[in-house]
Amino acid sequence: MKKKLLLSTMVATLIFGGINLSAAEATPQDNLSKSIKISVDKEKKKQKESFHEAPQEIVKGFEDTLKAISYLEGKNIKEAKKALKSATENFNTALKASPELDIVPLSQEIVVNEFLGDAARVKKALILADNLIAQYDTQVAKAVLAPLEDEMIITTQAIPMKLYPLATEKALEVLDKGDTEKALEMLHVSLNTIITETVIMPLPLLVAEDLVNSAAMLDKTKKEEALTLLNLAQDELKKALYLGYTKKYAPEYKELDDQIEALKKEIKGKNVVEKLYDKLKESFSSLVGKSREDSNSNQSK
Repeated sequence: MKKKLLLSTMVATLIFGGINLSAAEATPQDNLSKSIKISVDKEKKKQKESFHEAPQEIVKGFEDTLKAISYLEGKNIKEAKKALKSATENFNTALKASPELDIVPLSQEIVVNEFLGDAARVKKALILADNLIAQYDTQVAKAVLAPLEDEMIITTQAIPMKLYPLATEKALEVLDKGDTEKALEMLHVSLNTIITETVIMPLPLLVAEDLVNSAAMLDKTKKEEALTLLNLAQDELKKALYLGYTKKYAPEYKELDDQIEALKKEIKGKNVVEKLYDKLKESFSSLVGKSREDSNSNQSK
């Protein structure tokens, strides 16, 4: 039985391992490798620019409450009281300056998981995993599916200013009365009010958009280069489909693919493509915008 599992693992590695090779092997097209980097860097920049960080008083107040928890767990009541008093003062200062504050972003984390392969490799992995599951080789199938991520994960934490400062103030009152355990319990409960939102931005969509924009900038005489870029863009959209990223906006993805196909036919024909490029870029901009709005929907303006 051990031999069979080991053999299955080796087969999976041999068949699927190529997907995680270097970018040069997995994506031989230099334009694709370049577009991936450009797309990731561009989106990171836009996400950071759109993130509205909390006023420093709120950040400091939140940090003070974390310190207070640490002090209380260490039985340092004096320092815990100081931290809670500081937190209350900071929160009050922020609310006095802006009484309308409600859900305020505290932090944003961006994690990128790149899949350095094309749509065909994803399909190959899915077929392999399906066959493994059919043989109840589930653990190997999980290893095969694990690398199938091509996304930017944007995680935002926000503090509810109508709840969190009240809990902090109440915890200080309880602590002043000598109930250390109750104060610590209240602070732990208040942490549960922190809102965490995670949004996934599919990298194939961003890369396809960059490839189309690159094709649009080429001279019309460079038909083959333009077609190569558009073929890569279509493959990225197909990869997004195989990776399961198209569910929410399936019609929009299909429309993008249709528009690219129409553009390719026009390039091969009369090559009057300006309006087609404009329409395609507008469609990409709309879909990317929707995905980006998803990542910022809970941020206070």
